[in-house]
Amino acid sequence: MASRSNARASGNGTRASHVGDRPYEVDSGGGDATEVTNFDDAPPMDPPQTRNDQVNATERTALLGRPAPKHARGRDAVEENAATTRPWTLKIDFVVALLLLLASGYFWSMSIAAVKSPFITHTALPPHRGSMFLPIWASFLSCVINTLSLLSFLFPHESPLLSFYTSLGSSFFALLTLILCVSVTQLRIVESVLTCVLLGLAIVSSLHAALSASLTNRYAPLLDPPEELDAEVEVGCLVSLKRVGKYTLGFFGISLPLAIGHVAILGAFILLSLDVIMRAIDASIEQPGQRWKIDPWLWQRRQFPELGRGLFQSGGREYRVHLACRGVGLDDPPYVVASPVNSSSALGRPTVRRTILVESEQGIPGAVDAEWLLRMMREGDLNSGDVETRVCFWDRPGYGFSDSSPTSSNPHIVTALTQALSVSGEMARLEPPPSLNLEDAAAPSPLARSGFILVSRGHATPITTLFASLHPRLVHSFLYLSPTAPSSVLSRAARSKFAVIPTFFTRTLPALTTELGIKRTWWALKGVGRRRRVLAREKEWVSGQIERAWVQERFEADRGVDSDGAKAWEKRRGRYPNRPTVILGGAGKAGEGQKFVDEVVGEGLRRWDTEWKGGRDGCNGGQGWEKVCREAVKELLALD
Repeated sequence: MASRSNARASGNGTRASHVGDRPYEVDSGGGDATEVTNFDDAPPMDPPQTRNDQVNATERTALLGRPAPKHARGRDAVEENAATTRPWTLKIDFVVALLLLLASGYFWSMSIAAVKSPFITHTALPPHRGSMFLPIWASFLSCVINTLSLLSFLFPHESPLLSFYTSLGSSFFALLTLILCVSVTQLRIVESVLTCVLLGLAIVSSLHAALSASLTNRYAPLLDPPEELDAEVEVGCLVSLKRVGKYTLGFFGISLPLAIGHVAILGAFILLSLDVIMRAIDASIEQPGQRWKIDPWLWQRRQFPELGRGLFQSGGREYRVHLACRGVGLDDPPYVVASPVNSSSALGRPTVRRTILVESEQGIPGAVDAEWLLRMMREGDLNSGDVETRVCFWDRPGYGFSDSSPTSSNPHIVTALTQALSVSGEMARLEPPPSLNLEDAAAPSPLARSGFILVSRGHATPITTLFASLHPRLVHSFLYLSPTAPSSVLSRAARSKFAVIPTFFTRTLPALTTELGIKRTWWALKGVGRRRRVLAREKEWVSGQIERAWVQERFEADRGVDSDGAKAWEKRRGRYPNRPTVILGGAGKAGEGQKFVDEVVGEGLRRWDTEWKGGRDGCNGGQGWEKVCREAVKELLALD
């Protein structure tokens, strides 16, 4: 042991002496010392190692003693590459989403306001004739899509794949709806430019939402807010409960609503597509009569000048009104049957032409209320010697086969009816010869053998009375079924403007759901015919057009004395003609029938059957009510 220690000491002493003699030589570690002539050529010196380093040099150690949190590493990586990969696409995407939201929000607000405002309809929106509910849904869904796109910048980790695929699906069904609206002639005419523009906006918004979901998911680390790293990890039951509550609140407050929103948008577009498909199928039904293109705005200004609104005088666009007539001269063109009324027949006697004009009850298409008269004509009960009898019925704007109108005021409806009867030639057939005494052609004249037999029911009687006041020389007689006095509707105080908010939820919103086509599709699955679906009544939630007309009619009634109908009737009530009048029903409505007789009919009352109770179906109901109606019509036809 001593010899070995001495040998080690002598070896170390020898090496030290050599190094001490040659200070510019270093030990190469495996042989003789290497001489260094320049300090720059010297190999780098290892730092001195401590004993602990020497002891632990052979032990395995982790590459990273304390790993950084995952979100911190992602943030560091993005910050390192920010100079070379600045995401301008995110900024552009955000600006585009904001612009799309502003555009869709404008169309949505204007479309809702246009349901009750003709001025907004004609000045703030592209041309349209449709129910307005499809444009409202398209713009509303575009607003929701763009809002979700903006929310993806705040919550980039919330269901990016769900948002991506539902947005693509929404764009597909919106495109399908647009193709149907363009390719089907009836839908193209009804929906016009407005619906096509808003469906195109919905397609762009959906595709942009898919792009936003992809971009925000890619650059999620940039969008995440900075988080503070806790110095110590808190543990304990209370901390765990707080964490569970935070995650639960985030799920039900953020994650679940966003997911429901994406799925609901896709479902709404699917329902809209199904409804448009059903409308395309129903559009192929054969219609009685034909649709006449009218533009009643200029006529209304001329016949009702008191309705001018100055700066806010609404313009107008043409639309189509359905008018159907049956009887003698059905297949003749208007210029043939529109000969003067004093022409002679083949027997040499003066020709007498009488047209039974039906004004249907509020919310019921004209063809439904005229069924009993058409049955009388088919059975030959309306033939009377040398009298040419025709039955005409029409659909008010938004009803049945007619296009929608921006307003349902009585003057506008009467003007539309007047123009439809004029362009179809029906009014020219009944035009009396000019007075030889050069009297005013608009003043009431003695009973003419030719003219209209006006049949009206329920809340439609104010329309009939205004029409008769506008054309007194063309009226032969009246048949009123459960009439409503004009003062009961037009003389009430206007409702408060604050009532608009509750009526939106009780009237407008239920009517808007009609355009989703749930009831129409259900009727089709049950086997309800196409004609029944087209001639749906109001509050059956099948036809969006008639539901919109109902909303407009209720809005006009709420205006009371400020409505256009009240102003027009107050101006022309003295021109109502004194003609033979038969009234059926109306005695049990709090004296409504007697009020109607006192205000309107006066001395023209010929008979009043107070026991008649037709109900909602009118003369089409059972229990012998149709027989009473037939006898009343025969009584009026027999008058000469």
